[in-house]
Amino acid sequence: MMLRRTAVFLLLLTVCAAAQTAIPNTPPGRLLQSWLESFNSGDADRHTKFLTEHSSDAMRHGRPSEQVAENEMRFRNIVGGGFDVYKVVQSSDTELRAVLKERGGFGWAEIVLRVDPAKPDVIVARDIMQAPPPPEARPEREDAPALARDLQKLLDNLAGDDRFAGVVLVAKDGKPIFQQAWGFADRDKKITNNLDTRFRLGSMNKMFTSVAIAQLVQQGKVKYTDTVAHLLPDYPDKDAAAKITVHQLLTHTSGLGDFFGDEFDKKKDELHGLKDYLQLFAGKPLQFEPGQKFAYSNAGMIVAGLIVERISGQNYYDYVREHIYKPAGMNGSDTFEKSKPQPNQSVGYTRTDGKWASNYDSLPLMGSSAGGGDSTAPDLLKFDQALRSHKLLNADLTSTITTAKVTPPDQDEKYAYGFEESMVDGKRVIGHGGGAPGMNANLDMYWDSGYTVIVLCNLDPPIAGQVNRYIRDRIRQ
Repeated sequence: MMLRRTAVFLLLLTVCAAAQTAIPNTPPGRLLQSWLESFNSGDADRHTKFLTEHSSDAMRHGRPSEQVAENEMRFRNIVGGGFDVYKVVQSSDTELRAVLKERGGFGWAEIVLRVDPAKPDVIVARDIMQAPPPPEARPEREDAPALARDLQKLLDNLAGDDRFAGVVLVAKDGKPIFQQAWGFADRDKKITNNLDTRFRLGSMNKMFTSVAIAQLVQQGKVKYTDTVAHLLPDYPDKDAAAKITVHQLLTHTSGLGDFFGDEFDKKKDELHGLKDYLQLFAGKPLQFEPGQKFAYSNAGMIVAGLIVERISGQNYYDYVREHIYKPAGMNGSDTFEKSKPQPNQSVGYTRTDGKWASNYDSLPLMGSSAGGGDSTAPDLLKFDQALRSHKLLNADLTSTITTAKVTPPDQDEKYAYGFEESMVDGKRVIGHGGGAPGMNANLDMYWDSGYTVIVLCNLDPPIAGQVNRYIRDRIRQ
């Protein structure tokens, strides 16, 4: 087996080396080569100069070159020091699409770069997206012992490079086959993460909001076709409320959009409850007519949480604690005010000026129905098992909330009701990820084969998603 793996590895090195020499001598090809050299150098001044000379205002979304360069240097650290071109998949005189391999050793991306024919030395658009390995470079599927050995090596290396701090748990039929913690929960106090450390979940809380709504549906108190106006008669935007349904709130097709931005930053410490979030979006123009498009909407999930409050008669946080966490046995999960640190709660760290710094100032006062609560790896495994065994919902509604309803553009995963659904080797995987400065998490429930993969991290995205992708590419179902 070792000889065969070595042969495969050498073959891939040969392919990669050949592919790297194949960047076409076209305007976008030359710009890609120059961008990579500048990006990979890690020199912010050099990268600023490149962006000033070779990127349009549209590509930078109106931001100054210095700010974009700073962001891209942080991104470079995340991917382990830069990218190498693996292969070019599409090329013309105005556009180039290529597959990139992270120098960190385990992630892949796709880049699309466009130039204006009238200004061929200027990038007018550039997108970089996480991507699965190309088919010919996919690793072999591994049994549990081999997967555990590879995961141990990967995560030891990432933690040693200060790129990962958190917990990874892999279970089969509810029983852990790999679980370990790395790094610091609190760097100042030198407290290390452990298996029961609490991590902020980001958007993973959307799953709990979906389950809460489904419980009310199961009780006959809510229908997915109900409008916001019907369920929340006092919603401040009557016109929007008359159009938007529960289905649209839970599938990000409501048009409500997001609430993050300058106004959120100014008021985040005043957001004591879900109603306080309405001032950030209610009454503003919809992004599109409800049901016409998909656009990830934290605002929509706030409204879903308000529906839970009004129909149940309970505060959202109390409802989730009593009707989801308690029956599932999730004793380490809750939503806390950031000013009241909890026992065994990790501090989030975001990269600032090349160093890890607390994310405290970026956090709202507390999480919401859109995300930001705390949980542990063992608790998320309990949630997985409670969902599978129908402790939380009957079989029909469990299927309803986890079965895809819409297909977001340019994504592998489809979206159900607060859950993402994808296919791996022809088998269903459902769950959700979450990420914001200083927090990154992912839950994958391999619904057909019984595996559960949990990655929790108190560092910036996308590291948890990258580790999760590494496991997804290798796990043998």
